[in-house]
Amino acid sequence: MLELKNLSRHFGGVKAVDTLDLSVKKGEILGLIGPNGSGKSTTVNLITGVYQPTAGTVTFKGQDISQMPPHQRCELGLARTFQNIRLFGHLTVWQNLWAARVVREQGWAGFKQRWLSGASAAREEAEKLLVFGDLAHKRDMLAGNLAFGEQRRLELIRAAASGAELLLLDEPAAGMNAEEINDLDNRIRSLRDQGHTILLIEHHMELVMEVCDRVAVLNFGRKIAEGTPAQVQADAQVRAAYLGTDEPQAA
Repeated sequence: MLELKNLSRHFGGVKAVDTLDLSVKKGEILGLIGPNGSGKSTTVNLITGVYQPTAGTVTFKGQDISQMPPHQRCELGLARTFQNIRLFGHLTVWQNLWAARVVREQGWAGFKQRWLSGASAAREEAEKLLVFGDLAHKRDMLAGNLAFGEQRRLELIRAAASGAELLLLDEPAAGMNAEEINDLDNRIRSLRDQGHTILLIEHHMELVMEVCDRVAVLNFGRKIAEGTPAQVQADAQVRAAYLGTDEPQAA
């Protein structure tokens, strides 16, 4: 579904992402992990069009989208969440979901279909997402007034409301407690069962190892390992990147 080929992004002399090859298969949950500064968020920004690549390509469903603006990538079926929550805080929970459907409209004809003939179907879908996100009872509350965990859930269901086939979740567990992380685990699995493919960027290793089918590891912008969670956990380069080596250091 998604393929990164020789993908690089340089900021002056800093190689934030360096000749990265990575693929995401339809229907899987792929984890992307690495120490701070390893290039994970830069990779997400390259996939979603926030940054343009210095070199290499991003291909989605067989189409080269490397130079495509973010809104067009979203229209093709890519959606994301953010490390730092970016909801429409001045809109209600319901309005955040309703706004996300805009990417599924195609000009005036699409607008009319939603607001006239398709309005009931759109509302029914939004209601199901509110239930899924355990936010139906707060549908009329301003998003900016929700508790932190509720805002995280709203970002998740807003991404799903866009109709995206591929969801890029950028550290969705950040700031959550153990109970909230366990709940997030179940929601991610459920989204996959509903037909979404998921790229999960995360620091919480227990969540990654439990929920992901495959895991890729970045360090200093380069991929150093890829495989099943068990294979990645056993990889010496991964342990060194996270924990350092056991070799004595020179005085």
